[in-house]
Amino acid sequence: MRTIYITTKKELKQRKIKKIAKKLYKINKKEDIVVAISKGLEKQEGLTDEIRSYGLRILNGRWILKFLICDILEFVSNEEEKDIKTKNVAILVNNIDDVIIEQIKEVAKKVKGLKIITKDINRFSFLEQELYLKYGIAILVTNNKEKALANIDTIVNVDFNEDKIKKYKINEFATIINIEQELIEIDKNFEGKNINKFEIEYNKENYIENEEYFEFDSNILYESYIYRKDTYKNIYKQIKNDGVKIKKIS
Repeated sequence: MRTIYITTKKELKQRKIKKIAKKLYKINKKEDIVVAISKGLEKQEGLTDEIRSYGLRILNGRWILKFLICDILEFVSNEEEKDIKTKNVAILVNNIDDVIIEQIKEVAKKVKGLKIITKDINRFSFLEQELYLKYGIAILVTNNKEKALANIDTIVNVDFNEDKIKKYKINEFATIINIEQELIEIDKNFEGKNINKFEIEYNKENYIENEEYFEFDSNILYESYIYRKDTYKNIYKQIKNDGVKIKKIS
């Protein structure tokens, strides 16, 4: 998997955008690529849409966040000056994969209580049994829209959109951590924290970076180094070896 970096200080005309997208498509036919766009071009009209129209993936710095759910929870707990062991946490997720499974296991070992909120309860039932039989940890897998989130102080929203999350009765003072996408509007009565942005830091000496790389968001840049089809174990090991840490949230 190779990353193609796109950066320029000039505004791109639509003709140039179409030319770039077509060239990327041709490269992708020969080898698997992902695309990283510099901060200066993120708001360039039509650029991302044109590239995506060819079925190409554009890195957004949020893929890596799934590997850091436990780290994010610890960072948020420290910001709130609370022990993570006192937290009642709910994870909102419908799409299950190895990354989510492993992160749920780690979170379950550290928090006071854990709920998995999902439309597909049966797909998570094995994890509920495994945690109890192996570690004596009881979690609850549910989709109760009235009660599931009423007493939860910290919500990790992996892949629910705004329409889905609004169907649940939420503790109005909870902290909501959005992983895959930003959610701007939760509920008109919501007075808690709605965290959408995360800034990471890592050991830059592990990678050769030139001045051009300074034009990229740090999350996207690091994601470009490690993004690939691989096992959770291998990618997570690299993340730890690179000393990845949550630097800032907002």
